[in-house]
Amino acid sequence: MKKIFLLLLSIVSISIYASNDKYRLTLRDDPATTIVIGWNQISGSNPRVYYGTTDFGTNYSSYPFSMAPTKAVSYKGMNNNFARLTGLQPNTAYYFVIRDSQGTSRRLWFKTAPANNSRLSFIAGGDSRNNRTPRRNANLLVSKLKPHAVLFGGDMTDDDTNSQWQTWFNDWQLTIASDGRMFPIIAARGNHEDSNNSIYNLFDVPSSSIYYAITFGNNLVRTYTLNTEISISGNQTNWLRNDLTSTNTIWKIAQYHKPMRPHVRFKSEGNSQYGNWARLFYDNNVKLVVECDAHTVKTTWPVRPSSSSGNDEGFKRDANGTTYVGEGCWGAPLRSNDDNKDWTRNSGRFNQFKWIFVDENKIETRTIRVDNASSVGSVSNSNVFQIPSNLDIWSPSNGSVVTINKDDNGGGSGGGSDSGTMEVAIANGSDDVEERENGTIYANSSDLEMVYDSYEDNGYQKVGLRFRGVNLPKNATITSAYLQFNADESNSTSAELEISLHDSSNSPAFSNSNNVSDRATFSSKVIWNPSSWSSGQNGSAQRSPNLKTMVQSLVNKSSWNSGNSASFLIKGRGNSLTSTSAKRVADSYEGGSAKAARLIVNYTSGNNTPPDICAGVSNWQSGVSYSVGSKVVYQGFLFERTSSGWTNLGACGSSRSAEVRKIAYPPLVEATSFDVYPNPFDNQIKISLKNTLLEGIVNVKVFDVTGKEVYKESFEIHKNIEKTITPNIKAAGIYFLNIQQGERNIKTQMLIKK
Repeated sequence: MKKIFLLLLSIVSISIYASNDKYRLTLRDDPATTIVIGWNQISGSNPRVYYGTTDFGTNYSSYPFSMAPTKAVSYKGMNNNFARLTGLQPNTAYYFVIRDSQGTSRRLWFKTAPANNSRLSFIAGGDSRNNRTPRRNANLLVSKLKPHAVLFGGDMTDDDTNSQWQTWFNDWQLTIASDGRMFPIIAARGNHEDSNNSIYNLFDVPSSSIYYAITFGNNLVRTYTLNTEISISGNQTNWLRNDLTSTNTIWKIAQYHKPMRPHVRFKSEGNSQYGNWARLFYDNNVKLVVECDAHTVKTTWPVRPSSSSGNDEGFKRDANGTTYVGEGCWGAPLRSNDDNKDWTRNSGRFNQFKWIFVDENKIETRTIRVDNASSVGSVSNSNVFQIPSNLDIWSPSNGSVVTINKDDNGGGSGGGSDSGTMEVAIANGSDDVEERENGTIYANSSDLEMVYDSYEDNGYQKVGLRFRGVNLPKNATITSAYLQFNADESNSTSAELEISLHDSSNSPAFSNSNNVSDRATFSSKVIWNPSSWSSGQNGSAQRSPNLKTMVQSLVNKSSWNSGNSASFLIKGRGNSLTSTSAKRVADSYEGGSAKAARLIVNYTSGNNTPPDICAGVSNWQSGVSYSVGSKVVYQGFLFERTSSGWTNLGACGSSRSAEVRKIAYPPLVEATSFDVYPNPFDNQIKISLKNTLLEGIVNVKVFDVTGKEVYKESFEIHKNIEKTITPNIKAAGIYFLNIQQGERNIKTQMLIKK
C-alpha cells in the first residue's frame, strides 16, 4: 500500500508541474519596471502568470497580480508563451507561478534592475552550439554569479532545428539559481540561426530585425544588440547612428555576432561591420564591444579606426578608444587564437564568457573559465559583486581585469583625428611661487606649502604654477589633465584645496605686480581633498583631480597657440584656512628640478581644419572657407585634402573667386547653430540657423525608429534662415531628424509626431 501511495504521489506531482517548462526571462523595455516571462506550454489551457513581491510559494491565489500571455507563438516544436509584465517597482524581488487548467508551476522569482545608477553586473558571451558539457557549465555559472542580465551573442544551436532548440532551453534551466531566481537574457542573432524568427519568436525581443537597445539605470549604461546576419549598412546603421547621437548615457556597450577583426586566421574579416560601425563606436563613446563567432578568446587594448601609417588591420591603440572582447566559447568547438594584432591585449583558447561590472566611474571586465563550474561557490543575492570561491578568472600577462575608467570617457574627435599625451614640468624657480597674505611673491622656497606656511609668518598663502611650452593643439579635445606633485612632507590632516586656471592664452611670469590672486580665472574650478601624503611619494595620492574642463577652455580660446604658457592657481578652502596642519607640502623647483610639479594632459586632435596661416588677406572673409571638390580655400589660400592632411597650393587672390563656390567647411558648423521645433510636431518642422556668418549646403533626413529613411531634403543655409520642411509623415510616434554637411553629422534630434 505504501508503494502504491508513493507512486500516486509522484504521478500527482508530475501532473502539477508537467504542463509547462523551458522558462526564460527577456527584456523589451526598462529593466527597472518591466520584464518578459516566457515558457513552453506543454498542455493544458488558459495559462496565467500570478505574481507579487511576497513569496506565497505555489499558492497562486494569494499573489495580488496576474497576467495572461501577451504573445503566444508555436515555433521550433514549442508553444512559446510570453507575459510582458509592466508597472513593476525598481530593484525589487518578484515571485511568480504559472497556473493553467492542469496545475501550477514551481515557484520562480526575479529581481528588477535598479532605477538609479547603482552598480550592475552582466555576463556576456555566445556560441553555445553543440558541446553540451561546456554549455551546461557556463549556464550553471550564470545561476551562481547572478547577473542583472546575460548578453548572448548568437549561435545558440548548431543547426537551428526543433530538437536542438528544445535541448538548448532544457539546458538553459541550469541558469536558474537553487532558490528559483531567474536572470534575463538579451539575445542577438548568429549565423547558425537560419532567420531572424529564431530570436524574435523564442525570446520576444523588441525588434523583428533583431537590432535594439536597452538602457539600465537612470542613465548608467545603454546596451546595443546588433545583427551581423542582415544588411549592416542602410536601416540598421541609420538607426544605430541616430540612437547613439541622441542618447545621453554614461556608458554605451554593444554586442553582435561576427567580429570586425577575428583572432582566428581562417575567419573572414568583418569589413562591413568595420566600415559602418567602428567609427560610429569611436565617435560616440561606445567603450566596450562584445563579439562572438570565432570560438576563441581575446581582449584588446582601447583602439580607434585609422587609415594612417602604423595601423594594424585598420586600428590603432588609443587610450580613449573602444575595447573589443570575445570571441564566443560557450560550447562551440574551440579554435586557435592564431591571428593576434598589434593592439591585442591578450588571447587564448578555452571555454569562457565575460563577467562585466559597470558603475558610474568604470567598467571592469573579467574572463571566466567555465570548465570547473560545479566546484564554484555562489554569490549572495545581497552582494552579486563578491568573487565566489573557486571561480576560475583568467589571469594573462596583462592582468585579469580590463578596466575602462570614466576619466577616459572622452571619445573620439572625428575623421583624421590623432591622440597624444603632453607632459611638461616646472622649468624655472620663478614659475612655482607662493603668494604671501600681503600679496607679495616668494619664488625661492625649496617647497610649496599648500597652503599654510609658518616660516617668517607667511600664514595662509596661495600657490602659483606656471608651465612653459604647453604643446597642445588649438581646439584639441582634452580627455584628461592632471597636476602631479612630489611630497616633501608627510601630512594626514584633512585638507581642502581649490585649483583654477588663469584665463589667458599666454600666461605671463609671476611678479609682485602680476601676482597669483589678481589673475582672472576660467569659471570651472576643481576642489581637491587629497588623501594622506608621505614624504617622497609621487603617486596617485599626489595627483590632482581631473582638470580637463578648464584646460579645454584654454585651448578653445581663439588666441591660444600651441607652445604658450599656462598658469594654475591653488588656494585653500574650509579647514585649510583655519587649521595650520590642514595642508599638503610639495617639492618646488628649488627643491630639485626632477621633483618639480608636472602638468600631464591627454588629448585628441582632429585634422579637419586647414592651417590658419593667411590672416589678413583682404579679399577673403576671415573664418570662412570656400570649397570645390577636395580643394578648400581658407583665409585666402587654396588647400587640397590628402590622406595625410592638408597641402597648401598657394594664394587664391581675387582672380580665383569665380572658380569656387562659397560654402562653410563642415567643422565650422556646430549642432548649437541649429534649432529644430516644434516638438512634438504635427505636419511641419522648422529648422532655424542663428547667429552665424557661415553659408553652405546641408542635407536633412528624417528616419523612423527602425532606421528607415522617410524624408530627405537639401537646402542652403545662411545667417538667421528659418527653413520649414513638410515630411508628410502620417503615423504618430518617435522619429529622428538628422542634419549633415558632406559626410559629417552635425545634429541628430529625436522628434515626436503627434
